[in-house]
Amino acid sequence: MYRAAPVPAQAPVIAPDADITPDSAALVVIRYPAMIHADAESFYVSSFAVKAIGGTVPYTQFGKPQTARIAQSVISKSSYYAMTLYESLKLRLPEGRVLLSPHIILWNEQRGLHSRPILASEEVPSVLTLDFGIYSFPDVNEMMDEPPVTFGDLVTPLAVVRSNRWARPSLNGLLLSSQPLVSAAWRQAGGEVERQLAARLDGVPEEGEASLDFIAFLNERDRPDLPVPVRAPGVREAALVAVEQYPLEKIQMDAGLVAAIEGGKSKDPFAANFADGAASRVLEILGEVDVERATFFARQSALARFDPALARVFFLQSEDESVRSRLQLAEALVAAEREFLAAQSDSIFAGTYTGDFGVKMRKIIAAEYRMLEERRRLARRQNVTTAVAALALAGSVYGATVTTTASAAAVATFSGVSLMGSVWALNRALDARSESEEVNEYFIARMAPTFERQMSVQTEWLESKEVITARGFAEFRNKTLTLYQSRVRSMAVEGAERCVFRHPGVPGRGRWYGECRAGEATGRGYGVVGDPAGASVEYVGDARNGMAAGGGAMIVRGAGATGATYYAGGFADGLPDGQVRVESPGQPPRWRRFSAGADQGRTEPGSEGDFGFHGVPVVARVLEP
Repeated sequence: MYRAAPVPAQAPVIAPDADITPDSAALVVIRYPAMIHADAESFYVSSFAVKAIGGTVPYTQFGKPQTARIAQSVISKSSYYAMTLYESLKLRLPEGRVLLSPHIILWNEQRGLHSRPILASEEVPSVLTLDFGIYSFPDVNEMMDEPPVTFGDLVTPLAVVRSNRWARPSLNGLLLSSQPLVSAAWRQAGGEVERQLAARLDGVPEEGEASLDFIAFLNERDRPDLPVPVRAPGVREAALVAVEQYPLEKIQMDAGLVAAIEGGKSKDPFAANFADGAASRVLEILGEVDVERATFFARQSALARFDPALARVFFLQSEDESVRSRLQLAEALVAAEREFLAAQSDSIFAGTYTGDFGVKMRKIIAAEYRMLEERRRLARRQNVTTAVAALALAGSVYGATVTTTASAAAVATFSGVSLMGSVWALNRALDARSESEEVNEYFIARMAPTFERQMSVQTEWLESKEVITARGFAEFRNKTLTLYQSRVRSMAVEGAERCVFRHPGVPGRGRWYGECRAGEATGRGYGVVGDPAGASVEYVGDARNGMAAGGGAMIVRGAGATGATYYAGGFADGLPDGQVRVESPGQPPRWRRFSAGADQGRTEPGSEGDFGFHGVPVVARVLEP
């Protein structure tokens, strides 16, 4: 699936529609585990053993130091290999549009095991977020068996790709997931939707951050798998509205490159065997996502930090000059924050990959590789057939080229070399714990020693230019807020503080953000309504007398339902009316004709409406051939 792809030296490969991406938005934010708080370590290690992927860990292994060390190595190696993926994406995308978001793993009685971002990268609007990690099976004695491992020249990546739910409404924005994480990622996506809807209904900013999907998976413990609609890699995006299921396999990196990794001068073996191909697949996904829908609500949330009144008016999509000038200033400052965070990401890359951490990490990988080669040598002496299978350990899906026979034979059990000793002792030098609450300072000292250097960003709006200089992001944000307040002009347009939105199928009064008349939604805007059982309706477009009327897009969720149903086209009295495009989980997108909400049958593909997510008419792409 993720075969390595060549990178042209003369120019970046820009994803389709990257040219229409708002300047305030990133294209990809890479989330990964970077450290763990001391209070969370015991629960993390026990959950890691209980939720082993690819096999079962004997209870006798749960409390052993080697299991804890492997659990720690997942964090250390994820931090290291995330830099390879970051570099591969940076080579293909416009400057400053790829951000890193390292996470710290935490535990408390309310949320259990969870993670939160250390930096502010996820507060910037983005088209895609990519959860990334490198997995190792908890029992080191099973390294050469079937369970996926990360040791020496063997790696097992985990990934989840998502966008804003409006970019893929029926799937809550979930686009791709490694097979073991699908249910956890689906639950977490649903939980995010519930939090966002509750905040919108109450008219307050959303609180709480989404954990890494791998950490959410560990925290689930005994929860059952869900019937998530999935499709195999490589199936055309239009064929089925389903999550692309990313197979789990061992990847064998190029032995020659791994052998030379300690010197730091050879090509990164992870880039050659996985990251370059993964970056190419991310670009393909970017080309399949409607950038406007993916960033619209994140832009509104970012604006709310500067100016709540402007954030309310944003849904009106007003062409008034006073609104446009104020919006341009605010978005220019959000873009400046993105540029500052991009510079911080570069500092993290330099500290993690080329700094002391990277030097130690490469020593570990080289030592592991030598130990693994010795084990293979001994196995070769014991059983030639088994030794050949060991040398062929890899998965064909991600770019390695092994036969099915060789892959099947690789499950043979080996003995003769202990994996304890110098390698795991060396790994102690990369302990990812934090003994104090000073998380940012600890992370900066460990991973990015040049992180707090003074940086400057030039921002432009209308005919103005301003250079903002700061030593850290908190200082930078304070300066952008001060600048905004000193330059902002009054608006001639106001958004209603409280306006009613309704839907015939959901009892109660919802909230409308947009044009309002006599306390009811009338004109353009965004509305949401829900009931205590969990059913909800969201709508973007035109309204009249408090309900959807005209061109728009609507997401309908039933209580306890899997995913949601998405309608885009015409509406009357709150219900689909006329030519409407419909998406449901597990089904192909389809065009139907409605009359007062009643499905009248199939119709020919047409326009999805000109309701527009960015203040300009938008005819969304029809995904059917």
